Amino acid sequence: MNMKRLLLGSAAALVVVAAGAAQASEVNVTSVGGAYQRSQELGYGQAYEKLGNKINWNVYSGGLGEVRSQVESGNVIWDVVDMNNADSNIGCAEGIFEKIDLADVTEKAPNGETVDDYLIKRPNDCAIGTVIYSWTFAYNNKAFSGNQPTTVADYFDTKKFPGKRGIWSSPTQAIELALMADGVASKDIYSYLEESGEEAIDRALAKLKALHQDANGGLVFWSGGAEPPELLAKGEVVMSTGWSGRFYDAVVKENAPIQQVWDGQIMDFQNFVVLKGAPHTEAAKEFLRFSTSTDQIAESARYIPYAPWRKSAVEKILANEPWSEDGKTNVGPHLSTTPANMTNYLEMGSDYWQNHQDEVNERWIAWKASL
Repeated sequence: MNMKRLLLGSAAALVVVAAGAAQASEVNVTSVGGAYQRSQELGYGQAYEKLGNKINWNVYSGGLGEVRSQVESGNVIWDVVDMNNADSNIGCAEGIFEKIDLADVTEKAPNGETVDDYLIKRPNDCAIGTVIYSWTFAYNNKAFSGNQPTTVADYFDTKKFPGKRGIWSSPTQAIELALMADGVASKDIYSYLEESGEEAIDRALAKLKALHQDANGGLVFWSGGAEPPELLAKGEVVMSTGWSGRFYDAVVKENAPIQQVWDGQIMDFQNFVVLKGAPHTEAAKEFLRFSTSTDQIAESARYIPYAPWRKSAVEKILANEPWSEDGKTNVGPHLSTTPANMTNYLEMGSDYWQNHQDEVNERWIAWKASL
C-alpha cells in the first residue's frame, strides 16, 4: 500500500471525526414533566440526540423560584427552561433570562419564512414560542340524558346539568370562566378586570360561590393536571376544568367517557427561555433552532395535541393526518387553533396576571376559606 496515500486518508478521517465532535453539543433542558414533557422528549429530543448531541432532561414544578435561585446564587445548572407567557415576561423584565434575537434561532419554514411563520406575537425579547394549549372544561358523557353541555354557561347551569364540578385550586382561569358565564364577552374580560378591579373579582367569586353552595352543584378543587380526567371517569364530578391535552389523552389512550367543550376556551402559551449565565448558551441556541423548526415542533403534536406556534408546522400536521401517536386519530380537531374551536375563545391575559397575581391570590385564599 502507498504510505503517502495511507497517511492522507488517515488525516482526512481525523478531520471528519473532529468535525463531527465539534458539531455535537450538550444542553440541560428543564420542563414540567408529564405528558407534555414526554411530547418534547419524543417529538424532537430523541432526534436531536441522534445527531450526536446530548440532552440532560430535568423536571420542575413551574414558576420562577428555582430559576431565580440559580441565577442569583451564580450557580446556574439549567440552560433551557420551558415556561408560560406570564413567567417569561416577569423573568425577562428581571434580567434572569438571556435576550435572544428570534431570527437567530428560527429555522426557515418550507416557504422561506422565519419569524413571520409564528401564529402568536412573541411576548418578550427572551421567549421562544413552542406550543399553544388551552384551558377548557369537559363532562362525563354518561352523566346526562338528552341535551349535553355545549357552552361555558352550561358549566354553571345546575338545573339542566346537576352534579359537582371540578375546578383548579387557583384563581387563574376560574375568574375568567365565571365572568364569561356571567355575561362578559370573552374579548372584554381583561379590560373589564382592569377597569373594574375588585368589583370584577367580587362578581366572579360570587358566581363561583353560588355554584358551590347550590344543592344541585358543588365545587371539587384539584391541583394536579391528571386529576380532572380521573374525577370525571370515576363519576366524582360531572364536569371539570382542565388542560385540553389531558382530556385528549384520557379519551384516546384510556377510552374515558369524557367529552371536551371548546366554547370559552382560554388559550395559553409555552415558551423556551435561556437562563442568564447558562453553562451552555451556544448549545442552547442550537437546541432551540432544531426543536422549534417546522418539522420537529410538528412532531411533538403526535404525542399531545398542543398546537405549534409555527403556522407551517400546523399546516404540516393537517396535511398529513392522522398525525397522532396511535396512527388512527386526527389531531387537528383537538388543536386550540382549529377554527371550529375558536368561535368563542380568550387568550390568557399574561400582562393582567403578571400585574395582579398576588392581590387576586390573596382574595382567592380568603374566599376559599369562607366556603
